[in-house]
Amino acid sequence: MKRQIFSLFLLLLTLVACGDKPLDPNKPVYVKIKTTMGDVTVLLYDDTPLHRDNFIKLCQSNEYEGMLFHRVIKEFVVQGGDPESKAHEPGALYGDGDGGYTVPAEILPNHFNKKGALIDAKEIDAVNPERASAGTQFCFVQGKVLDDKELAEKEARINEIRRNWLYYKFRDELKKQDPSLAADSLENELHARASILVEDTLAVLGPVVIPAERREIYKTIGGVPHLDGSVTIFGEVVEGFDIVEKISVVKTDKNDRPLHDVMIKSTKVFQK
Repeated sequence: MKRQIFSLFLLLLTLVACGDKPLDPNKPVYVKIKTTMGDVTVLLYDDTPLHRDNFIKLCQSNEYEGMLFHRVIKEFVVQGGDPESKAHEPGALYGDGDGGYTVPAEILPNHFNKKGALIDAKEIDAVNPERASAGTQFCFVQGKVLDDKELAEKEARINEIRRNWLYYKFRDELKKQDPSLAADSLENELHARASILVEDTLAVLGPVVIPAERREIYKTIGGVPHLDGSVTIFGEVVEGFDIVEKISVVKTDKNDRPLHDVMIKSTKVFQK
């Protein structure tokens, strides 16, 4: 996935839901995603406008038609949106296509990865410390119901993910401040300086704790809590949970691609 800066100039008012009728900025926006296994309807969040408007634009222009859900992991996520997957080449590994651009991260503390969350897809923090999203790709969170012991383990993982992200973030910032630190001969110095910044930052921030009300949702509805704070969540499934469930348990190959293609047939943007 290419790491290019993405600037979105389209305003919501200029986007068209159907025909020539503009979307009403005072009403929520929904998208119905028709797949070969059934329909899934998502509500898009207004507080992640870059991702919302990007997704609307892609859906209105029928960009997703023919794309596959190329990565399906039981009790984790259902991922699609790679333009290259339109080729439907048997056995091919998809997932690198992003439409040629990325969307700046909009990671907000009020959203979390409950079952049905609509989230971004992106490259790992080591090469993408800005956590920019792949332009065209998205995931449905499936996850599972967790008990207190499992939630404690996920909480520890959230903190470890944050620690690693801070490390790569500080490495990137230090190299921008002093390009000479990119030299192999200065790797030890770069590592040491980044590590000190990580420890100092964590001493101020303290550990991440999953809030009680969020824990209750993970214990009753389910989700993927270890992704909290590290992905952009820009919507949620409101209809078709059963379809996401069906897709999430299909048989897959060693690369998590379904053995029998699960395809996006069409997308429709609408308001109620």
